[in-house]
Amino acid sequence: MNQILIIVAIAAFLLYLFSRIKAFRLKDSLEKKILESRAQLALGATLIAISVILLLLSNYTAIQLLIGGVFLLFGIANATHGARAHKHYTAQLD
Repeated sequence: MNQILIIVAIAAFLLYLFSRIKAFRLKDSLEKKILESRAQLALGATLIAISVILLLLSNYTAIQLLIGGVFLLFGIANATHGARAHKHYTAQLD
């Protein structure tokens, strides 16, 4: 279980980097905004995976629980905002 969560966190972070670099190379356009929203969604997934690792697979110290909770909140916020932005911008493609 631990290795799977670590692989998910690394894969999501690599997807974040790929989307962010690809969006950085584009000029201001709708495609850039779509890629930025995908990057934000991937960053949220990374933070959620790290928080699950800290919350479920640790020794339950107060600091780990606090950091895991903060990462979970920020991860959910990033993933939610990224998904909504992606839905909004892809609807404009039509």
